Amino acid sequence: MASRGAAMVNYLKHLPRLTRLRMFEAAARLQSFTLASQELNVTQAAVSQQVRMLEQELGVTLFVRLHRGLDLTEQGQELFRTVSTALSQIATVAENMRAASRPPVIRVGVTFAVATFWLIPRLPAFRAAHPDLEVHLIATDRGFDSVADQVDIGVAFGDGAWAGFTPTLLKESTVFPVCAPAYIEAHPELKDLDSLLHQVLLSMEDDRPGRLDWGEWFARLGIDGSRASRMLKFNSHPLVIQAACEGQGVALGWTLLTDDLIASGRLVKALDECVKIPKSFFFVERQDKATAHTRLFKEWLLQKF
Repeated sequence: MASRGAAMVNYLKHLPRLTRLRMFEAAARLQSFTLASQELNVTQAAVSQQVRMLEQELGVTLFVRLHRGLDLTEQGQELFRTVSTALSQIATVAENMRAASRPPVIRVGVTFAVATFWLIPRLPAFRAAHPDLEVHLIATDRGFDSVADQVDIGVAFGDGAWAGFTPTLLKESTVFPVCAPAYIEAHPELKDLDSLLHQVLLSMEDDRPGRLDWGEWFARLGIDGSRASRMLKFNSHPLVIQAACEGQGVALGWTLLTDDLIASGRLVKALDECVKIPKSFFFVERQDKATAHTRLFKEWLLQKF
């Protein structure tokens, strides 16, 4: 043991200061003292001085100073390869150690509506049962594909085909008109589809193809939706549903998204008419990132259906 300690002391005597090596590596990689100083948050003069002192310590010239940058000498290239490899290995080991000490993270992709009206109210129960796991929600209103590369699992709405993900059907989609109980009381004339056309219809402003809006919903029931006289539009689905809960009009309600609000009495079905659409809600799991933690979340979520 003593010989190892002595060898280490002897080894350290030949090692240049880490500060000088870091500044040299940044300058060599960026081919600029100025850019290296910006990356390391020090002055350009400090980088230049530390590199010069490193050159004096080693007795070699590491850079050829050019008018608009730097170029490595042969000795500089050799040192850069060694230093960059060593720093990269140290950084990798350090990050692995940090990751090992952090709680496992499950990244879940959802729409804002699914997150707001279905998943978030249920998450406290999952966290209470599994306090050692962290759940990060990544929400979007632009379709699951827009966040697919950022997540491990998700609740997606579509036809069940997402590249690289295994889908499990959660619930088929039925769409129907919903409003606050107070809105029904204030509009006793709302009794059929024709009278619905004359109500304030709450809608999401979305030009994506295939999106079900009021016009399409009425068309599937054989009604000319262009006769609708009053439309109030929002740029997100949660805002549409919130406006309906506040009695500002009638919105299109979706199974899964409005089930809890109807069960709690905040919303009611304005009419019994409904439209079943081919797209559904799926649990999706990335095929190359399935872990014990994602399977645990999947088992918990499926128990809710």
